[in-house]
Amino acid sequence: MRQYIFILFFVFLSHPITFAQDTDFTAAASATITAEAVQKLSKAITFQTTSDVDEQEFRYSEFLDLHDYLGEAFPALHQQLQKEVVNGYSLLYTWLGTDPDLPPVLLSAHMDVVPVEEETKEDWQQQPYAGTVKDGYIWGRGSLDDKYRVIAIMEAVEQLLQQGYSPERTIYLAFGHDEEIGGTEGAGKISEYLQEQGVKLEAVFDEGLAVAKGVLPGIDEPIAFIGTAAKGGMNLQLKVKGEGGHSSAPPLDTPVSILSAALNRLQNKPFEARMIPTTKETMELMAGKLGGKYKFAMRHYGLFKGKILKMLAKDQATGALIRTQMTPTVLEAGDTYNVMPRMAKAILNIRILNGEDQETVIKHVTETVNDERVQIEMKGTYTPPSPITPTDTWTYAALEQSIRETFPEVALVVPALFPGSTDARHYTNLTNNIYRFGPQVVTREKAQLVHNVDERLEVEVFEKSIAFYKTLLRQTCGNLPLQVVMQQEESELLPDVTNK
Repeated sequence: MRQYIFILFFVFLSHPITFAQDTDFTAAASATITAEAVQKLSKAITFQTTSDVDEQEFRYSEFLDLHDYLGEAFPALHQQLQKEVVNGYSLLYTWLGTDPDLPPVLLSAHMDVVPVEEETKEDWQQQPYAGTVKDGYIWGRGSLDDKYRVIAIMEAVEQLLQQGYSPERTIYLAFGHDEEIGGTEGAGKISEYLQEQGVKLEAVFDEGLAVAKGVLPGIDEPIAFIGTAAKGGMNLQLKVKGEGGHSSAPPLDTPVSILSAALNRLQNKPFEARMIPTTKETMELMAGKLGGKYKFAMRHYGLFKGKILKMLAKDQATGALIRTQMTPTVLEAGDTYNVMPRMAKAILNIRILNGEDQETVIKHVTETVNDERVQIEMKGTYTPPSPITPTDTWTYAALEQSIRETFPEVALVVPALFPGSTDARHYTNLTNNIYRFGPQVVTREKAQLVHNVDERLEVEVFEKSIAFYKTLLRQTCGNLPLQVVMQQEESELLPDVTNK
């Protein structure tokens, strides 16, 4: 292997005259490739692959149309990788490695998007499903969550195939169709299928945290956060029944007032603030950037625990790291101006910190509401907090190196708690190494665009996302193009004549 690398290196150095010309050509070719990739993402956004808990609202045909388009957009990938449609609408691609003894890696992303609220459609600067490319951005639902990663991963593989790359380690590309509503029928079924095949993974790389700039108070330098743990999740419904009647003679308490009081009590009595090991590791690594007093405080955490937690609780970004959080997301009551509703309901979306579980959450909510008139019941499925991924592994080091190569401006790469949950939750049965990182740069303003009006992604960031996944695959699955692998194999078959 070394001799072929040396030969290639020598040939490269032996043509200094043509290097400048090749650079110009490469730059032009790179620009063309980037433009083509941008158009692929733009087109993917036009498929309205919204997922919904209501089967009638789930746009299944849009997923099938997207499948067809991906086949057209990535011909090399579809010719050389094995494609399987799982549970009707999710996709699993297998890129076989040259060494079957190496545990595979899995890159996870999802094709579904959240719906665009009808009343907000007029607020968009560009149509949400047009995939408009304008002012250096790709606009539309899914440009940030999560179609950009689907296309970036597939484009990275397409380019590597065209360059003759062959991985030593088998690679799975897993694209679910229902992540936004829990992922049970998408990633959940993919995980079940892989487990039935006896697959044990080396690592899973999914969406999650990102390179943050100006997100944390007092730090202006870009910091890359890798989600090595994730909160759990559940939904609770609070329901109050009443007598109804005309609004001209209301009773002292109505379903709406009782429900409002219950929500107010929950707002005023949050879960206890505490620092889990992952967040403690995050803060210790960042203490130097936060300043001397924070470094001293973290070194003596037991002494300054109360002040540290109080400081973190003040900020929206850091507050999510230190406690289980709950917020009402759906409210439902009357629909006529002068009629009191006979029922008022609210859905609490709860993100559960490690150390809490379904029972402790329900206990806290029940005791805080403290009103028998408020019925509390779970809606949907419960996802427990994730196991904590170790950071002293070669896969973590490979991910960190890939981030630093793609984003050289990054000052620190640190593990952190991901406050949401992703399809990664379904793969904990296949590996202990699950990493949640999206290759983009996020500011406070950009973070607000996810699931929101004017969702959009910079073209430059999308280009870096493709480069990131090419680097990550090489870092984790072998760094040799197919030509070198074949030469190496041929040399191993030749008789050894060195001593004859």
